[in-house]
Amino acid sequence: MKILVIGDFHGKFPEKLRKKIKEDKIDLVVSVGDYSGIEDWRPIIMKRLAAARKGKRVPKPEEIVGKEKFKKLLDKDFEAGRDVLKILDDFHKPVFLIFGNGDDEWYKYPFDKDVNFVKKRNLNFLKELKNIKVITYNKINFKDITFVGFGGYMDIDAYFDMIETHSSKKSKNLKKRINRREKSKWKLRNLLKKTLKKNIFVFHYPPKGFFDIIKDKKDNPMNGKSAGINFFTEAIKKYKPELVLCGHMHEYQGVKKLGKTFLLNPGAAVDGKAAIVDLDEKRGKVKNVRFLS
Repeated sequence: MKILVIGDFHGKFPEKLRKKIKEDKIDLVVSVGDYSGIEDWRPIIMKRLAAARKGKRVPKPEEIVGKEKFKKLLDKDFEAGRDVLKILDDFHKPVFLIFGNGDDEWYKYPFDKDVNFVKKRNLNFLKELKNIKVITYNKINFKDITFVGFGGYMDIDAYFDMIETHSSKKSKNLKKRINRREKSKWKLRNLLKKTLKKNIFVFHYPPKGFFDIIKDKKDNPMNGKSAGINFFTEAIKKYKPELVLCGHMHEYQGVKKLGKTFLLNPGAAVDGKAAIVDLDEKRGKVKNVRFLS
């Protein structure tokens, strides 16, 4: 079984990459998130991160660019994500996908209502995509293999480090983040109960210790910090899936191993990258990984 692993489009699906994919006889598409999240948001995100890093009040996006421009950005972002999802559906193969932290308007964050600061769109469009199954906080079986999905926004270790730096903010922010992380952790544990022995984990963020160090000296105040999720690593050690797929980190494309588990970051689709996994479906074992770039 050939699986196309892809993600981090950020509103773009390069034509060159699409042609390469069509040359392969793939059986299944698995996507790790960020269909929206266009480049236009970067200056806003970096200003918000910089304020948080200094212990200052984090301004809302509309306060930075104005309400009118903010609305236009939301419209542009949603339309770009919609176009990417339509292309994925048009491969006419089963598509299992999770949403990423850049897909605010496409899913509901279940662990803290305050994180849902962007109003959700009418998502009937998703129902029109006949080949797509969303498993953001869910699992699905395919040919005797269980795909466990866990996407959306998450509190990375770098955010906890940031709070520790500013003790005046520590109590309130740390409590909220710890609460969200604990709820997330229990949700994943419940998903992993009674799964088949042949498991593939589909994450947006990387597990702690693998593809997780931020390498962005340009303007990212989190440069050098970890964007990993420690309870992902714990789950991998406990359940020993054959394969773990993750994205979020454009800095990486490659395979690592934790015990006998393969961990794969396919690279960012916006940069023309993806991966093809050749899987022995009877044994649930990885036979080969080939990268597209």
